[in-house]
Amino acid sequence: MLFFTKKKNEEKYLFDIKKVTLPDGTAYIGKNLIIDGIVSGSDNIIAMGSINGDVELSGDIKIGDTSKISGKIHAGKIFVSGFIEGTLFASERISLEKTAKMKGVIIAKRLSIEEGAVFDGEARMSGNSESDNLLKDNENINSFKELRKNTPAEVVEEANDFISNKTASFISRNSRVDGNVGGNESVIVEGFIKGLISLKGNIIVGSTGVLEADVEADNISVLGKISGNVCARQQLVIQPSGKIQGDISARSIDIKEGALFEGRSHMMSSVSVS
Repeated sequence: MLFFTKKKNEEKYLFDIKKVTLPDGTAYIGKNLIIDGIVSGSDNIIAMGSINGDVELSGDIKIGDTSKISGKIHAGKIFVSGFIEGTLFASERISLEKTAKMKGVIIAKRLSIEEGAVFDGEARMSGNSESDNLLKDNENINSFKELRKNTPAEVVEEANDFISNKTASFISRNSRVDGNVGGNESVIVEGFIKGLISLKGNIIVGSTGVLEADVEADNISVLGKISGNVCARQQLVIQPSGKIQGDISARSIDIKEGALFEGRSHMMSSVSVS
């Protein structure tokens, strides 16, 4: 069990999305979110959903018991309660908790495996010099080393209820997704996503959020920047700080004074919306 220190106060957004209560510098991938692509950044991540691709962090990652990940994970500390198939590399330590199911290769200075965990693969214990050599075959090594210059957050073990009742996924400011994002989940984005976003839920692009993506969701509120086409099945709101470069369509469109919009707009009828 795990939580990160320093909690933020809860904030409320439009469309009845309550921001998850998270510490500074922590992203949250909810259990109904699916990411097909690369997740990277200098923040910590709590993952309860699915990631099909590599994860490159200079922070730490908690892989919850509902999470399924296929790919390589590089992080400071890795705590696993869910399912992983791939390679885990931790510059500090890896913990397989009792519900963990791991198939692949583990590389770390320190490894702990609780009774009940399933591990099918190979484990290598390494010091700093060997760890550096093992990283050289990774295509993202240069960006990874640059990320690790940032101060990694400390992690303490406790409290699974910290992640049990979240209402929305949260892509934090220093987190990046290169790939497709989907699922039955609402998402708040303060970081960067490049790819395609298709959600059965609402999306809020925060003031520091940047999307280079076509976006489809039920309700969409934009305080940051979107480069791509935007389709809201219900309401689209471009806030005064918001910018959209691309075509927009929605049943209801509200462009606030000060907002920037470049593209064509289309009003959807109630008949055309499922």
